[in-house]
Amino acid sequence: MKRTLYTLISLLLLISCQQEDVLTETGKGYLQLESLTLSSVTAENIVTRAVEEDLYIKISNGTDADKVYAPGEFPQTKVELNAGSYTLEAYNEAYLTTGADAPRYYARTNFSIESQKVSYIDLQVPMINVGISLAPFSDELTALFSNPTLTVYTTDSGATKTVAPGQTAYFDHTDNMTFTYTLTATNTDGETFTTMPLTYGNNDGQSVEPGHCYILNYSLADTRLQAACTGTTSR
Repeated sequence: MKRTLYTLISLLLLISCQQEDVLTETGKGYLQLESLTLSSVTAENIVTRAVEEDLYIKISNGTDADKVYAPGEFPQTKVELNAGSYTLEAYNEAYLTTGADAPRYYARTNFSIESQKVSYIDLQVPMINVGISLAPFSDELTALFSNPTLTVYTTDSGATKTVAPGQTAYFDHTDNMTFTYTLTATNTDGETFTTMPLTYGNNDGQSVEPGHCYILNYSLADTRLQAACTGTTSR
């Protein structure tokens, strides 16, 4: 009697374990997106920060039709996929437009789906372009100069943008990238002037990196405006 009882208990435990291991039909597996986070520049006053709900998700394998999920539509539960190799891409709306004057976020990762198993993905999505900003004028400078604007162009001089204090212009990153800038402002005599062009990225110790925002801070030096460029890095 005891032997029969032990055999029955063992059989029930075996059935229970088998039911937990089997997810669905053979040849299918699942993708679970555990975490999708954004890397962004650290200066909050100059960053338009994207959030996870702003991201498109695209899953492709080169054979089946691509699965594209609009922002906020990616399932919080598991996604069923055929067994095989896949690529997952995450990007925001601005990424779809080359040269967009906005932060462009993009990342991709490869993963595999095995039959009756769940694949888990953690993906960090960085900003891939470059921001250039004019810092707000100090009270001292505001008393002396009005209507300041910063004009910037990068290695491609055809891409010229102008920003006011506190605003940021975004440029696509290129290899060996530099940017050149001038400041235009009006003094207390009503005279409008433009500073001599200065270039950043062409000296030792200077480099223009994607995911960074470069802030131009102007100060007075011997009654003349002097610029200092500082870069904030991605988290």
